[in-house]
Formats: sequence, C-alpha cells, structure tokens
Amino acid sequence: MRKRRYVLLCILVFFQLASSAQLLKGRVLGEEGKMAAGVTVSFKHAENAIITRADGSFQIMATRLPDTLVFSAVGFESYKVVITEKNIKDPSFEVVLLRARSALSEVVVTGYGSSRKRDVSGASETYGLSGKVAGVSVAPGTSGYAPVRVRGASSKRAPSTSTYVIPHHPSTTAYEKDIVIDSVTRSLVGSSRLLTAGEVNDFRKWKMWEDYTTKDFKSAANMWEINPVNRYSVQLTGKNRSALINEPVYLIEKRTKDTAWKAFTDNTGKAELWSEFFMEKKRDDGYFIVDRYGNKADHLSMFNNGVNLLQTQRDCQLNDAAEIAFVVDATGSMADEIEFLKLELEDVLRKTMDKYRSLSLKAASVFYRDKGDEYVTRNVAFNEDLLKTINFIKLQRADGGGDTPEAVEDALEAALNLQWSATARAKLLFIVLDAPPHQHAKEKMKTLIVKAAAMGVRIIPIACSGVDKETEFLLRSMALGTNGTYTFLTDHSGVGNPHIEPTTDKYDVELLNNLLQRIIEQYLYAKECDPSAPMAAVDMGPLPKNILSVKIYPNPTQGRFTIESTAGIKEIFITDFAGKILMRILDGEKAGNRSVDIGNYPAGTYLVRYLTVDNKWGVEKVVVVP
Repeated sequence: MRKRRYVLLCILVFFQLASSAQLLKGRVLGEEGKMAAGVTVSFKHAENAIITRADGSFQIMATRLPDTLVFSAVGFESYKVVITEKNIKDPSFEVVLLRARSALSEVVVTGYGSSRKRDVSGASETYGLSGKVAGVSVAPGTSGYAPVRVRGASSKRAPSTSTYVIPHHPSTTAYEKDIVIDSVTRSLVGSSRLLTAGEVNDFRKWKMWEDYTTKDFKSAANMWEINPVNRYSVQLTGKNRSALINEPVYLIEKRTKDTAWKAFTDNTGKAELWSEFFMEKKRDDGYFIVDRYGNKADHLSMFNNGVNLLQTQRDCQLNDAAEIAFVVDATGSMADEIEFLKLELEDVLRKTMDKYRSLSLKAASVFYRDKGDEYVTRNVAFNEDLLKTINFIKLQRADGGGDTPEAVEDALEAALNLQWSATARAKLLFIVLDAPPHQHAKEKMKTLIVKAAAMGVRIIPIACSGVDKETEFLLRSMALGTNGTYTFLTDHSGVGNPHIEPTTDKYDVELLNNLLQRIIEQYLYAKECDPSAPMAAVDMGPLPKNILSVKIYPNPTQGRFTIESTAGIKEIFITDFAGKILMRILDGEKAGNRSVDIGNYPAGTYLVRYLTVDNKWGVEKVVVVP
C-alpha cells in the first residue's frame, strides 16, 4: 500500500510539472544575420538543454518562470536572457549572438614610460580605472607632463604623477593628448565599457557659449544659418510649488501673435524657447510666453536677466512613460567604433530597463547610411520588449558612405516619425555620428529641429571620430534648441581614429557607458507629486569639491537661505541638479554673507556653484522643501 501511494504521488508530481511546463520556441542568429546552428540552449534552473537546428531554431520546455535562458557556442559570446510569459507567447522570439571578440590588452601609462599588462578576453577583470573616470579632467594648456611612448606610435603626453590604464585593441593607433588624470579603477567586462567620452552642456556655461558663437563658431553659424543665442527660459509651476512636467509652452510674437517657438517643459518644469534661432530678422515688438491653459508671462527677460516664471493652479501630474531612441550612423567611416558602440548601447539599455522597472520604458533605434547605399534608413519601432531593440542593434554593421556628408536629415526625420508618446515624462533621442548632413539639407534640418522641440524630444548628440568644428556647432545647436546636451567620444580609450577637442574651457572624461546612464537618469528623474514624499537621490555627475569654508543655512529651506564664506568669491551660480543655471550673482570678490531667495522654484535639490578670486570652482548642495 505504501509503495502504491509513493507511485501515485510521483505520478501526481509528474503531471503537475508537466501541466506547469511551457514550451518556448525561437531561433538564434549570428550578428551577420545568418542562422546559428549548434548553439547550446539551457535554463539556469533546469537540467534540460538542447542544441539549435541547422536553421537556428529551437524548442525547450520551461518548468518555471521567470528563468534565465543561457546560449553558448564556440565562436560566440555567451548570452543570457530572462524568460517570462511574454516570451513564451511571442511567435517570433529571437536571440542574436555576437561573435567572440578578439582579446584586449592594456598599456599602463606611468610618467616616463609604458609597460604592457596581461591580455584579457571575455572575463570580468578589474584593472586600474573605475566605473566613472570622473577626476579625469581635460583642459587646454595644462603643464607638467612627461612624454611617453604608447603602442609604438607618435609621442603621447601624460602627467608624470598619474597612472592611466588604456585598453588597447590591435586595430587602433595612439594620438597625442594632454591629459590630467587622478588614480581611478576601471572594470573591463568583455569588450564593453571601453569607450571614453565627455559632455559639454552649454546651458551650464551660457556666457561662454555666447562668446563662442561670436568668435570661434562665427563662420559655422553663418554656414548653417543658425543663431542659438536669443534664449527665453521659463519655469512652470503648479500647486504646492510642484514642477509641471511635459507641458507645452509657447513663445508668441506680440504684434502678429505668431508662435516663434514651441517647447515642452522637462522633468524640472523648465522649458527653453528661442527667437531668431535661424537668423531671421529680429522682431522689435517683443514676445510673451503662454501655456495651454492661457496662463501668460508678459514682461519677459532673456536668459541673461533671469528665468521667467509662469505659475498656474493646476495639480501636479507625473506620467510613468519614458522613451529612448538611438540613431546611429552606419556608414563605412564608423567602422572604427561601431562594434564597440553596439556593445555599449546594449549595456546601457539593459541597465536602464533594469533600474527603472517602475516606469513604462520603451526603446527604439534607427540606423542610417546615405543615398545610393544598401539603405538610407532602417529602424525598429518603440517597444517595451528590450530584446527586440537589442537584436536590431546587434545585426547592424558599418558600410557604404564615401563622401563626407551623410543622410543625417533622413535619419532624424525617420526618428521623429517613430510614434513618440504625447504624454511621456521624457523623450530622449541620442544621435551617434561622425559626419554632417548634406549642405542642401540645411532647411530640412532647421524644420526638424523645430519639430523635435515642438514634440518635446530632446536631441543628445554623441560625436565620434571625424566630426569637424562646423559639425560640432550644428550638433551643439541641435542640443540647445531641443533642451538636450552635447556629448562626444575622446581619445582616452584608444579606440577609433582621432577625436577633436570640443570648444570649451575644460571637461570631465567618463566612460561613455556611465555618461549615458547618468544623462538618462538626470532626464528621467522627477520628484513625486506628493509634497510629503521624500526626494530620491539623483546622480549629479562629477562635482568640484567645496574648496572654501562655505556654509549654507538653513538647509533644507523653503526658498530663502544664506551663503556664508570666509574668503573672497567672484561669482555665484544657482543651478538645478543637472547643472542648468537658474541665477547668476556677481559677488564683488568679497567674503561674508549673501542672502538668496529661490522660493519661486519647485521643491527639490539645487546646487550653489561658486568661483573664487583665484579662479577655482567649488559647489554646495541646497534642498528646497515645500
């Protein structure tokens, strides 16, 4: 009797497992688009494993969900995918495997010479740089360097007291660079997290940008017929001093009542509006700003005289939708960097999706070449299924092109036609490129910049090797016109051809992977509508130290606070958490106390940046509560 019960129990367990098991069907491709046969497919929490057929197809039973499906084969990088009910029901479930990347080696730059470290391939290793290469600061004209030889190329200069680990790839060469680098630690995971990058956000250095447009970029401004100088910044607040996010605002010409510029408020409730952006004839009758509810700001100030405030009695509404699109130049000139970029973009998307599980986050991508190539643009639409966007990116390769200009205008148009949500809290368009649009497309580019701003889509360029000064100006103007920021790859990774230095005073070098995640975080972050809700921490990027004995009190504050310093300060800037300037205070180079009032701005975290009499920067945080 006992034996019979045991047999019956085993049969019952078997049927329960069989009834709960579900069949997953799919196929595996290589990044060249060919079917991948002979790939081992197995679940992490099960013992069953199968091999893909000649056509790359497979079927495997899933006994528990979610579970991690592991793909492995000789010649391919191993790959893991978390399988859920959604994948089981997907009739076109696919996985794209990357071919095994060649081994990487490193060169350690230490003062007067270079020594080769060990080879690394797919393993996760820790070497001398770390997540963020913050502290890597680059400034023109820095002295105190010692010449070193790197990779047998022309001389490279590095600080004699610092150590910088450069990942080396056989296809790359070395270039001269003046760098100032602190001791840092870097993780190499396969061949991702290698590319280095910087950011120049001209909203943070507005006076400098105005100077550049009349001097360094004057010829480029004339060439593109763009003049991003006449800036009207507006802060839109609702009840309980809440920031009103993703609200349309309009800059209206007083005499004709025509709309000069339309934009949407960002995650801080601010919007950027422009007059004469394309060098039109200046209107002498002035402008006013209005929101969609008829609230009006009439006596406007251009940004040099402060931010315009527009208040309404509407309640705060926080939408959980966010959209990110990557637009990538896939012409032949991108071959030096595109394989690394594919890895970086996948890693950034994965980490972003994982971090913001509470948001309805969608991703899309557009790759483009030029007229006469295999294609001009191809894309994958916005999708909550991250795997489909990643698969699309993996299958792309660099080819075609030939002349310097590429079909940037067609790519941007295709990206803006991707069915963006009208209500998303953030709409981010990263455009990765190394060449400008065609000159005959100037008018179309103007139209597309206006369209992006009117849709609330922020353009964030990533300039690669080959970008010249005229293209840099255009990209920075696109970022300004759409309330984005300008980013660029640097030579510090050793990957790719030479990258031009941006026109600025200085910038921090970070891993591109970390830089993109930081920018996404700064644009997705939004304070909860509930005034009593605690404010979450947000990555503010590399910040200078508080180099003086500066005190801020009361802190937190409801708006009014005192800045006390024991030494002279030239200027004080009040910025939001992303570094965008809200207020500039000329301080007369004196020590003592200064009273500041930002009570009209939404509750949140702000920065007090100050410039000392010996031209050094410091920063303190101040928290404004309702």
